[in-house]
Amino acid sequence: MFASSVDRPPGESGPANSKVAALLGRIFSAVTVRRRERRLRLCEMLPLGDKRFVAVVEYGSQKFLLAGTPQTISLLRYLDASSVAGGEPPRAGPDPE
Repeated sequence: MFASSVDRPPGESGPANSKVAALLGRIFSAVTVRRRERRLRLCEMLPLGDKRFVAVVEYGSQKFLLAGTPQTISLLRYLDASSVAGGEPPRAGPDPE
């Protein structure tokens, strides 16, 4: 035990304890305020069986349609605002000419 705590009755805190508590409070609040916001978010995922999936992933303000297998993850299409907001649904395969 600390020497200052021996001189005090149990339950009574000294100025050193309150300073430590205040310092810990400031450190904790600084850490929580400076925590970075997550920019990567899984919006929706559709499992296709056999460890395969299709997913819409958002990074910042950009959205991507991804396909995944046990070996690879492929970008199927970049989703712009018009395709996400009820525009034409994404086409599979290459764009027709």
